[in-house]
Amino acid sequence: MAQSSKRSYAWSILIIFLVVGWIFPVIGIVALVCMLAPIMVALFTGKRKWCALFCPRGIFSDVILAKLSRNRKAPAILTSNAFKIGFLIFLIANLTIGIIYARGNWAAIGFVFIRLVSLTTAIAIVLGYMYSQRTWCGFCPMGFLATQTIKAKRLLGFARKLPENAERLKRGVILYTGKACPACKKLKEQLDSLGTAYQEVNIDRDKTVRQHMVKEYGSANIPSLVIDNRLIKNIDQASIQAMFNEKRSERHVILIKDEKNNYSDVIEKRVPWKD
Repeated sequence: MAQSSKRSYAWSILIIFLVVGWIFPVIGIVALVCMLAPIMVALFTGKRKWCALFCPRGIFSDVILAKLSRNRKAPAILTSNAFKIGFLIFLIANLTIGIIYARGNWAAIGFVFIRLVSLTTAIAIVLGYMYSQRTWCGFCPMGFLATQTIKAKRLLGFARKLPENAERLKRGVILYTGKACPACKKLKEQLDSLGTAYQEVNIDRDKTVRQHMVKEYGSANIPSLVIDNRLIKNIDQASIQAMFNEKRSERHVILIKDEKNNYSDVIEKRVPWKD
């Protein structure tokens, strides 16, 4: 509970940084830490853990914007790869041009970062109010690079190894996937776009995993999303978002759709947040 309480106030880091940065621009250089952290964490953990748990702007979105958000579905273009790449190029171009014109002046360089963080925070607030609170996270340039880092690790064969202890498969958020599974890829993209920390387990790498799934859940179908040893069925991105919003506040709500795509049943279970 203490950790949850500390996280609830961590959003103030963003506000303090912006206020102090406009007075003492050289402080803006510290923004490099938050810009590189998602990539480094993704490189070493294989997850967007920074985005989900530690990003000050993400916490600001969960704690503050969540209370103001209209909770509407954001336009699909905001999460398209074309838009993400375009926005990444925009960010890099602005940083590069600004640093060049700063001509080695540290205060001027810091102001480049302050100005950019202020702009992107304003965008995050506007979109967070108009749509869901973490709409920004869907196309955040650093989050996008973190996702690409994770994909590169998987492509190069450095994906996280399957835990030997089956008990670990009963805790936290587990995504069971397999080879040549388009649905698995789509679900991973949905989780990544939400900044969700999860452990991916490829059932094709170890036959005992299939046995574990059949024993625990009665099926070895993929993709399968399991939270604290509870199999989530018939789930879409909207319900994933709702579920993880609740889970961050020490409970999660499972929304089950009927044949007409109406959320007919709600199963609520209080659980501790475990990563």
